[in-house]
Amino acid sequence: MGDTIKTIHDTLSLALATDTLKIYNVSPSPAGVKWTDYLKPSIDLLLALIGAFVLIWKYLTQKQKEAAERIIENKRNAYYEFLKDFTETAINITYDEEVGGIEDDRRRLNARNLLLLYGNDKVIKAYHDWVEYTDQDAAHHGTDKDVELFGKILIEIRNDIHGTSKATEAEIKNLNPFYRG
Repeated sequence: MGDTIKTIHDTLSLALATDTLKIYNVSPSPAGVKWTDYLKPSIDLLLALIGAFVLIWKYLTQKQKEAAERIIENKRNAYYEFLKDFTETAINITYDEEVGGIEDDRRRLNARNLLLLYGNDKVIKAYHDWVEYTDQDAAHHGTDKDVELFGKILIEIRNDIHGTSKATEAEIKNLNPFYRG
């Protein structure tokens, strides 16, 4: 039984090899096969490998692009939450409403956490400079310097999301809800 299986295997292997060689117009020679007989199959294999490499490269490039887009979207959400919190606080102060409480503090801390996670170094530095200045003295709140420092935060946010922003601090100044003009 073992000899029968070996004979069938050898016959199928020889038939498969012969059929494969016929596809590539290579005829088996009893004396041996020249290296040129394998040139066409080798080129086909090389082309298949190059095709596979290109597909893998495109897949990885697409995944990298998608990851970058997710990061940009997270940055936008973080900046939106920060500016939303700032606007809510500005409205409350403008109308002499109470600023604070557990819900306001939670919203503010969550907005800062998002800023910490997704803001680039320049945004965080601009935020730090603004907070340091306004925390020095309550008289600093709403001053021209306060508005200027907050404007730097806005410019750095725009730079982070859009690349280099052409908006100037003077143009951004009017977007600050505490700026009275």
